[in-house]
Amino acid sequence: MKQKWFSALSEDNLGETFTKHYERFKEGYRAWFLKEGEFNRPTFKACDKALKQHLPELYPQWEKICNIIDADDIDARLLSLYCPTPYVTGCSQAVWLKSMPILVRNYDYDLNLSEGVCLKTKWHGKTVIAMTDCIWGVLDGMNDDGLVVSLSFGGRGDVGKGFGIPIILRYILEFCSTVPEAIEVLSRVPTHMSYNVTLLDASGMYKTLEISPLSPPILLDIPIAVNHQGNFALTNYAIFSKSYERRQQLLNKLQDPLMNVDAFIGSFEYSPLFVSNYDGGFGTIYTAVYNPTWRAMELRWPHGIKMIQSFEHFEPMDVLVQY
Repeated sequence: MKQKWFSALSEDNLGETFTKHYERFKEGYRAWFLKEGEFNRPTFKACDKALKQHLPELYPQWEKICNIIDADDIDARLLSLYCPTPYVTGCSQAVWLKSMPILVRNYDYDLNLSEGVCLKTKWHGKTVIAMTDCIWGVLDGMNDDGLVVSLSFGGRGDVGKGFGIPIILRYILEFCSTVPEAIEVLSRVPTHMSYNVTLLDASGMYKTLEISPLSPPILLDIPIAVNHQGNFALTNYAIFSKSYERRQQLLNKLQDPLMNVDAFIGSFEYSPLFVSNYDGGFGTIYTAVYNPTWRAMELRWPHGIKMIQSFEHFEPMDVLVQY
């Protein structure tokens, strides 16, 4: 039996809450950043230049974060998320399209490496609720315009010059309001690894993008993303993670005429969508449900544990989950 604490934190502007959030995880992230050696990571100058060039509106926030945590050279480079240490996650995500569209996703990862933080902020005029990664990056989340984003690993090990996808998703939620605006960002900002990103906005528009450091993004009119790209990419990771089986399961559920929204969300609690290899560092850590119409989100964990949050009613809390 394993257990993990999850936290819901709220702080409109940078302050004590964010500083404590950083202090809680900084040693683990510094070790991760230096895993391949300091000189295999970009210099401060390169990180500074890349942020100014590709994410200029977010650059002042990076400076503020570095100031508030009294960042040294390693901290600043790490928090830029430019050419970070490669890492792999799982994940299944899909958009339910009948009546009121919602995005549902399972986040599969090493339980010991997950932050387990749902953070509500208002840094650039938009209120954002998101599950965090790399301190201020985004795994999945929504802004108060009703734009929803969620990522999954693309299944390919190619590594190039670009940003970790969590900071790109942060940028989207801070400065975009619609799916077309988010597509423009994902089409121009380079990523360091392959990812699949699913988008949904308040109008009900959805898209999935397959992005890679080696080729232009592929825009797909499908409401599903798992851990492979293309129709026949039998990578070792896709096989290991049962990516094709999970994709087929999602398709079956979405096409089932008798399926309702509650049953669809509930299907994420069962194999092959739900993974329980926690001892092996690959298990479903949470199920997230985003409703852009209601501007609300829900987190679900094993044993029926749930947390519901919205932009109108957000309650800071801690939740202990048993796996």
